[in-house]
Amino acid sequence: MDKLLEHANLENLTGLWQLMGATQVTEELQQSISWPRRCWQHPDQQAAEWSEIIEHIPANYLFPVWRAGEASVALEQALRRQGLEVGLEQLAMVLPLDTDTPSPDHPRLDVRLIESHEQAEQWSSLCGRAFGYTLDAEVIDQLRQQPDVDVLWASLNGEPIATAILYRTGPVTGIHQVGVPPELQGQGIARELMLMLLERARSAGAEYVCLQASVAGEPLYHKLGFQPQFRIRSYRRG
Repeated sequence: MDKLLEHANLENLTGLWQLMGATQVTEELQQSISWPRRCWQHPDQQAAEWSEIIEHIPANYLFPVWRAGEASVALEQALRRQGLEVGLEQLAMVLPLDTDTPSPDHPRLDVRLIESHEQAEQWSSLCGRAFGYTLDAEVIDQLRQQPDVDVLWASLNGEPIATAILYRTGPVTGIHQVGVPPELQGQGIARELMLMLLERARSAGAEYVCLQASVAGEPLYHKLGFQPQFRIRSYRRG
């Protein structure tokens, strides 16, 4: 079951990237057309020769290395030899939804779907402030119209203050882009939003929730009961 859930986590992540807009670069590589600027292998693929893969990784794109093991070690060594460096490290995590999670004591947030191109632009700006990079609002506007995707924002007193994306793949729902701008962090907003997202996923019939946690986000997800699966190290050209 552990291996199946690891695979489900990666299928959810790469499936979302495909919905955001992707093209097949080589037989083994896919690449985002614009944001989120990822270049990746299918999770099941393990190439014996890395040179062709590495030469096709564009500048300013992140190339993730999944899991561990001899093949991943060899790939990471080859990436470093070619001058690529780790640009992002995450921890893949999963939570069975038969696990009891608390409800917010005094809910403050109003969590809703975005419903227009204008709101997609506002959402992208808010999420960009939270993560410190620029998003493509056209990608988000396209994404919000997909049947298995919820592009959500949380408001407090009528003011949007946090973002999230839910993506359903079978019994698994992935939680992505949970963002709170720096000036609003430390107020329990992310925790309350996560509890509401978990309840939303449970109500929609999900059996598991998966995500890829940043170093900063790991403590919160551990407290909510998420179980670590494997590290993802994403490389880019220095």
